[in-house]
Amino acid sequence: MLTLTLACAAYDRTRPLIDGRVAIEGVELRATTLHPEAAFARAKAPEFDLTELSLSGYLRSLDAGKPTYVALPVFPSRAFRHSGIYVHAGRGIRSPADLRGRTIGTPDYKTTANVWIRAFLAHDHGVQPHEMQWMEAAMEAGEPGPATATTVPGVSILAVPDQDLSGMLARGEIDAVVGAKVPSCFGPGQDDVARLFPDHQRVEQDYYRRTGFFPIMHVLGLRRDLHERHPWLAQAICQGFEAARRMALQDLRDVCQLAATLPWVVAEYQRTVDLMGEDYWPYGLDANREVLQAFARYHFQQGLSARLHSPGDWLAPANFSSNRVTTRSA
Repeated sequence: MLTLTLACAAYDRTRPLIDGRVAIEGVELRATTLHPEAAFARAKAPEFDLTELSLSGYLRSLDAGKPTYVALPVFPSRAFRHSGIYVHAGRGIRSPADLRGRTIGTPDYKTTANVWIRAFLAHDHGVQPHEMQWMEAAMEAGEPGPATATTVPGVSILAVPDQDLSGMLARGEIDAVVGAKVPSCFGPGQDDVARLFPDHQRVEQDYYRRTGFFPIMHVLGLRRDLHERHPWLAQAICQGFEAARRMALQDLRDVCQLAATLPWVVAEYQRTVDLMGEDYWPYGLDANREVLQAFARYHFQQGLSARLHSPGDWLAPANFSSNRVTTRSA
């Protein structure tokens, strides 16, 4: 039996593997729960055999040759990102078109969330990245800022390592902030900052109806040397993560004991199924080919990939058709 180390967040869909309720056949798993950003940073060593990886970061690594990790078609994090645009309320920004010519702050231009945001701004609203001035800085005071700015041909990006975006937005020194994190200047009683899409859930649901895309944020990586030495391993890992995902969905349906600290979690689950179908968070290449191809295209169009990467070329093959679930007693 192989002993593998894993770094990922303790999502409901990974927790059964972390706490041992689900096993990976032929593997003893030693899991470390980390915030995704910490996992991304420690993957550079590489410190873990299995790790959560940024989808954008993984595509960028392909341009340098064979990356240390092989991507498996397991997607621990997905999120709609229309909620991730925050604007200064006094700047007259009422629609995406009003972002043209504005200064937009972000902690890192290259992140997966930002790729998705720029994509829907461009494709749904005609607002292109080069029509804005971008500024990279720490989101909050005390956080590390960028040493240098991201370089993208035709796009103006400035690094401001000694400033924080939340403070700059609150003071009106920049027009908007874009990213996955909520700036501390946004919230009850802070009327100077608002979301560009206040009713973002409705907008995101419309986006799903039109595109069929539930944006993928992160992918699971297996160390390439392990993948090459043990050809059976990728399939076994994928089956284990699939079993954990199914267990999480079953827990969400349980009205006897609620899976989350939310009074209507089961009703929200059913509303999601009504819109997106029973298998709304699928793993595997076949079920995700279109959304992965779209992301790869956006990544390339935005100047973050040197070439267009087809997901079939960089995702390890795995079969998710089996209904077998390997569980252990609690």
